Amino acid sequence: MTSFFSNQSNVRRMHTAVKLNEVVVKKSKDSQLVLLNMPGPPKNKKGDENYMEFLEVLMEGLDRVLLVRGGGREVITIYS
Repeated sequence: MTSFFSNQSNVRRMHTAVKLNEVVVKKSKDSQLVLLNMPGPPKNKKGDENYMEFLEVLMEGLDRVLLVRGGGREVITIYS
């Protein structure tokens, strides 16, 4: 079993989650609900075991968070 932090890309991803969390908490600490784009699960099965930890770091210090995961396509309607 490989450690999550043995992979440099996982270290960068966790660092990004920490920094993003700091900004979101600073700007939205009094919000009743925070909407965040839910990062996709790792393509590599070895990263699965720490995916939830990554999400927890992303949401730490926020009371209510709604994670939204899109289909990867934007839909634009001219007649709306």
